[in-house]
Amino acid sequence: MRFHMGIITLLWAACLTAAPQTEIKQSLNLAQAIAAVLENNPQLQTANFDTQAAAARIRQQMQSPPMKLAVDVENLGGTGNNSGIRQLETTFSLTRMLELGDKPMLRGGIARSEAALLSNEQDAIRLDLLSETAKRFLDVANTQEQRNLARERISLRQKTLKVVQQRFRLGKAAAAELNGARINLVRAELALEGTDHQLASTRRALAVLWGELTPGFQTVTGNVFALAPTPDIATLDQLLEQNPSLVRFATQRRLAETRLRLAESARLPDIEFSGGLKHFNASDDVGLLFSVSIPLGSDKRALPRVNEASALAEKEPLLAKDKRLALRSTLFGLHQELVHASHIVETLKTRVLPEAKAALEDYTLGYTAGRYSLLELVQAQDTLLQARLEVLNAAADYQRNRLEIDRLTGGAMSPISAPGGAQ
Repeated sequence: MRFHMGIITLLWAACLTAAPQTEIKQSLNLAQAIAAVLENNPQLQTANFDTQAAAARIRQQMQSPPMKLAVDVENLGGTGNNSGIRQLETTFSLTRMLELGDKPMLRGGIARSEAALLSNEQDAIRLDLLSETAKRFLDVANTQEQRNLARERISLRQKTLKVVQQRFRLGKAAAAELNGARINLVRAELALEGTDHQLASTRRALAVLWGELTPGFQTVTGNVFALAPTPDIATLDQLLEQNPSLVRFATQRRLAETRLRLAESARLPDIEFSGGLKHFNASDDVGLLFSVSIPLGSDKRALPRVNEASALAEKEPLLAKDKRLALRSTLFGLHQELVHASHIVETLKTRVLPEAKAALEDYTLGYTAGRYSLLELVQAQDTLLQARLEVLNAAADYQRNRLEIDRLTGGAMSPISAPGGAQ
């Protein structure tokens, strides 16, 4: 079985250079999170036992039918001349079934394909789990950036309150403006408290993946705004063949073909040989026994099984085709969202944020000089903060879509690499 484990390979390589889970400090990076999940996630730890059971099933299915030892006793305890043990006849025989058509090897082949299916499932589970780890890591990083925006809002409200207080002392601002500035500050502080609670929830949701209810870290280091180049859809279509579902269909097709060959092998009858010794108690003589047993009508009896296995084998390519079409449709939609999110981030950074910053500077100076109202100044602050939040949301959407594309294609596209912030 060949399976392109893109994200797993990349993240595992990163884990090799990362500190073990027991050494996680206040700050956590993605490699440390992945290492902790690979080492301690209970779902992954059960995989070894499933693998051992699958190996045992292969050995079991490849065994030939056992030899049988039989002891037959005749004329025991009869009447007349056959009373007692005078006419006792005792037969000792060994029977061996000779399976034709490579049936043991075919059964072993089915067990190996079933083990390959199990491996496919484990790969898919591992990939899904690592993808989920990256998503939860992204949630923590995203919430940290939201908290930074909430702190920036508080900073702006505090500066505004100082200016209003100065203007109030000079008699240039009404008491209502001072009250409004204080209210705005309290609301900003409440918003910061809300992000603290959200951050605690996302941190725990991440730590639970490696079995911790109390996270052993305070922050994560990841740059939500670092957008990797957007891959073209043609490249992603090619990578889609590495999707765990499609790899599983390929294994299922091989399994169905092996089952068909095993059903066809039933057309060849299994031959039973038996040989042994027969002891005649009356004369104390010994005779040899030999028999051959061949079932009749094997070809006709095997036909329904062959037809069933053939029908099941024929449907596998159609199921794979249907799954491939569905995945390509999903992939195309995700790619469109990826391109759109990237465009939003770029437009907001280059066209909206500079204008919002310039407008806030003008309103700040204008309010101090008495040219603008407090409401206009607060609206200018909110416009800038909202634009930065939109950049963050679009960047987070880009990363989520990229992670989902990564999960679909098995590609190595880990998006959260280094600390950073919005420009």
